[in-house]
Amino acid sequence: MTKTLIFVIFLAPVLLFAEAGSATVAAEQRGWKERRAEKTGVIKERQFDLFMIGDSITHNFDKPAYREVWDQFYAPRKALNLGYSGGRTENTLWNLTHGELKGQSPKVVTLLIGTNNTDDANYPVVHSAQEVFEGTKAIVQLLRKRLPSTKILLLRIFPRTNVYRTKNGKERGSAAKRFAVNHRAGELASALADGEWVHCLDVNHVFYRADGSLDPKLMPDQLHPSPAGARAWAEAMEPKLAELFGDEPKSPKLTNSALVPLPKIENDFYDWWKRHEAVMKIKDELHPEIVLLGDSITHLWGGLPEWKGRKAMGPKSFAKTFVGRRVLNLGYGFDRIQNVLWRLDHGEVRGLKPKHVILNIGTNNLWPTKNARGNTPEEIAEGIRAVIQRLRAKLPETHLTLMGIFPRGQKADDRSRAKVAKVNELLIPLGKENGITFLDLGDKLIEADETIRREVMPDFLHPAEAAYEIWGEALQNIITE
Repeated sequence: MTKTLIFVIFLAPVLLFAEAGSATVAAEQRGWKERRAEKTGVIKERQFDLFMIGDSITHNFDKPAYREVWDQFYAPRKALNLGYSGGRTENTLWNLTHGELKGQSPKVVTLLIGTNNTDDANYPVVHSAQEVFEGTKAIVQLLRKRLPSTKILLLRIFPRTNVYRTKNGKERGSAAKRFAVNHRAGELASALADGEWVHCLDVNHVFYRADGSLDPKLMPDQLHPSPAGARAWAEAMEPKLAELFGDEPKSPKLTNSALVPLPKIENDFYDWWKRHEAVMKIKDELHPEIVLLGDSITHLWGGLPEWKGRKAMGPKSFAKTFVGRRVLNLGYGFDRIQNVLWRLDHGEVRGLKPKHVILNIGTNNLWPTKNARGNTPEEIAEGIRAVIQRLRAKLPETHLTLMGIFPRGQKADDRSRAKVAKVNELLIPLGKENGITFLDLGDKLIEADETIRREVMPDFLHPAEAAYEIWGEALQNIITE
């Protein structure tokens, strides 16, 4: 009798090949059955225009102390809080596939998730930056499939520097590693933006002080925003949220125009957008050790990207100052502080790890044009501080050299001199912060009678080779440390 062997092959869904605990495999979060039932219950009862999805940072809006912020920014938009303390990407996937999207079509979804995926002090399974990105991507893809007419606002993972300790004082896990992995995961997540349905927003700068630490008033435990921190977050997110909703912002407009990020302002010959495109193309390939950030004074020194059609005004000193170093020149003609803020918000330093950033900005804010008003010295100093906060958030390991505004105008009684002096006076305290060097070259660029020679500044504003030589020599001790 012939025996027949029968082979049975079980075909499993591709998703099941991922390991248990994967950031992309939906997993129920224990302890929140009652909260999930509450949320799915109200979802069945009424429609919402705004879903706020996340972990404890979002969950906190249900607490009375945060109610004022919620009522001002989110309640008027018919919002639902879908934050779960301790939640991770895999838990969010489970929640969204178990009733939280059923029958809903909100106008906007905000998503802030991932910090618990990297928590090596409290979770047995810890994910890498790439894994957190994959988990976030899976959530975004799910939202796009289930809510095809909904705009997604993906927030960069907030910074965290909190330390967990055992009873004997030994650190549990690594605060430095959690911070670094979250930082990298946030950089990776920016690739998910398509500019139409998925938008990425980084508001992390609001939590930083100029010295690079997190403000304890805004993040008392160095992880969760306080009510004041939640307000700072809401105000920073509001312009984008109002844009996606097509409604009026829920917070007053900023009175200091230097704080409002803007792209090209002036209607001039300068191809601002072409330079931005060139920067975005070259920055990662260059992998710069030094980044120069500023306006035409910085741009005309030299380096990459080149300003085609106009020769650099300090090529010899540039080559001498930065010999053997990879330098990215982020100087733009006619730029004001608000232009630099926009450029930092739109990826010009994303993914970079320079040792030094040299910041020289503010002279164009001194006076009005047809397209922008002039700013007071106090407003300019406040704007420069905002630039520094962004640099701290985006380049946490980078040393910052803050240049005082260069003197301008041929003679001492020029109307610009007093304003420049006042701004530089206000910047001095910033130079005393950890990781910042303040460098004022005013006394080196003017003569004993306080005039400026044409050999130094031909138009009494832009440096010639001689002035760039002075600048380069002043930087030597800083960039060689």
